[in-house]
Amino acid sequence: MTAGGPEHRPGSALELSSSPRQRVRFVYEKGEAIKFIGPKDEARAWERTLRRAGLPLLYKQGFNPQPHIQFAAPLGLGMTGVREIVDVIFSPPVPVAELERRIREKLPPGMRLIGLEEIPLKAPTLQSRTIGADYTLVIYATLEELSSTQVQAHLQGFLEAKAIWRTRVRKGRPYQYNLRPLVLELAYRGYDPEAEAHRIFLRVQMRPGAAGRPDEVVDAMGLGDFARTLRRERIYFAGEPADEAVFQAYPVVSQEAITRPMPDGPEPGSRRRSRKRAARPKGLKSFAEKAADEFA
Repeated sequence: MTAGGPEHRPGSALELSSSPRQRVRFVYEKGEAIKFIGPKDEARAWERTLRRAGLPLLYKQGFNPQPHIQFAAPLGLGMTGVREIVDVIFSPPVPVAELERRIREKLPPGMRLIGLEEIPLKAPTLQSRTIGADYTLVIYATLEELSSTQVQAHLQGFLEAKAIWRTRVRKGRPYQYNLRPLVLELAYRGYDPEAEAHRIFLRVQMRPGAAGRPDEVVDAMGLGDFARTLRRERIYFAGEPADEAVFQAYPVVSQEAITRPMPDGPEPGSRRRSRKRAARPKGLKSFAEKAADEFA
């Protein structure tokens, strides 16, 4: 078994601090075959891949050690990504060419490795640097079900709105946020008759606490009842000159400028929902009583 592979987890702080480490950035595609797996399952897929490849993953300390795997911006259900990014820390280091070969052999269907590079251990975290993203919204419908004119009318209604309030939950507390300022561009890209699909371009801000979500854009446009694929084409990062040049044209929207507490909403933990058990009709036995009868 390779040291640091599936059965090796560094056990002491001294061992962790003294072992040489290597941080590698992977660029990969999340395809249609796995678009309905969530962020946790995607993280498990990467961990299983690296373990099956016998690579020396570095694990965090604690009661339930987790590998050092960090995504730039996890994708939700029903979303695919053309150039997704994940950072992984290995200890001891492995030659990059060997990493690439072993990972390509073990990646599951629906995931494709595009490239990888070794980066400094103390480089800023990916999530702290995201500033925006581009998506293609693919809405599946025949022209009889949804014409191009109707789609463009939905888009125009969204763009003309001054505020579009949505609800989220943070740390158990519901709050409302204004989705409209987070949508920087929204444009119709036409109809694909072979796929029977409308294509819409979307560019959103994606900063901590103020990120536009493509699924909520689709719902806010009134197109949520149609089958869809939400494909992320690109993530933009602070510190990258080309990315920052693109986003110079847009104002930075702060979390404080778009959020507000829920009106008359209950405070988290202020009360518990009462769960009254419905009265059982006379003569109808419970599951436990039936099970007891079987062993009488």
